[in-house]
Amino acid sequence: MSESNTEKLIDDICNYIDYLSIQFDYSITVHNVEAELGSYFYRFLKYYYHSCQLCKAVKHSSQAWQYCADRQEKVRTAVSCHPILGTCYAGVTEYVFPLKNMSGEVLGFVCLSGYSHNLKDSRERASALAHRFSLSAKTLLTATDSLKTQIPDMKTVSCQIAPLQHMFSLLFHFAGTDHFDPEHSHSKESLYVKISSIINYNYRDPHFSLRKLSEMLNMNYSYISHVFSDFFSCSFSQHIHSLRIESAKKYLELTDEPITMVANVLGFNDSNYFSAIFKKETGLSPTEWRKKYSAIHHSGEGNQPYDEDILQPKISS
Repeated sequence: MSESNTEKLIDDICNYIDYLSIQFDYSITVHNVEAELGSYFYRFLKYYYHSCQLCKAVKHSSQAWQYCADRQEKVRTAVSCHPILGTCYAGVTEYVFPLKNMSGEVLGFVCLSGYSHNLKDSRERASALAHRFSLSAKTLLTATDSLKTQIPDMKTVSCQIAPLQHMFSLLFHFAGTDHFDPEHSHSKESLYVKISSIINYNYRDPHFSLRKLSEMLNMNYSYISHVFSDFFSCSFSQHIHSLRIESAKKYLELTDEPITMVANVLGFNDSNYFSAIFKKETGLSPTEWRKKYSAIHHSGEGNQPYDEDILQPKISS
């Protein structure tokens, strides 16, 4: 598929998400697809964060926000067999649907969020969350009361989300490496695809390194270093640095996330260091960059993921 057709497919996906959001008052988010979509991922940043008031309140604690983010792998595992309706540790009830490639492998998931299955239980969870992460209990409880209690039925939502799942399956195939066949390619090219995929998934990890990459591939460090230099025009550390800065630009342009959150999610443990590095690279501070470019590109907001209590399994087709 040509790049223009891939962009058209992404337009169709975004338009369909917007249609569901407007027509049915759904809050839809997309998760864990960045490694598969590469640079196309930024088209979905505005759908990457939950927009309900409770999730926004949780983001005031970087520890609570990170706790949410760290549970995404558990969510992806939970939906590997079928969609679920569950309630997260913060008290938000949401549908979660798997996003699979053409081979049936779960690569990400889509959430329909902002509900409460049991308002009393949601308030108890919110209170516990406030205590655990030193957040304002009053703020969280007020936000909890704004959750919607009328939850659409699984059969209806499944039918509405199905076209979205099919479109993402196509997108994974054409925009990612799903269509790449290593058996019909030179071994170094195959390895390059693996390296790129691992880097795209891990460059936000502050501990990610070339040596860790070689360990993940179970290959010799010197050989991986040689392969990397064959395909990239800069050192490994420079490449990771560049990916983080470019990602930071997109987060600043397309989200309302606090600077500390942007720094944290991109692997910078010190937000002051991140701001200094960002200004050195771009000539603008993160705040200045957002002020200059968000008016042109800004289109979304939100937060992240999920947890236990599976309330409804997949409905039979």
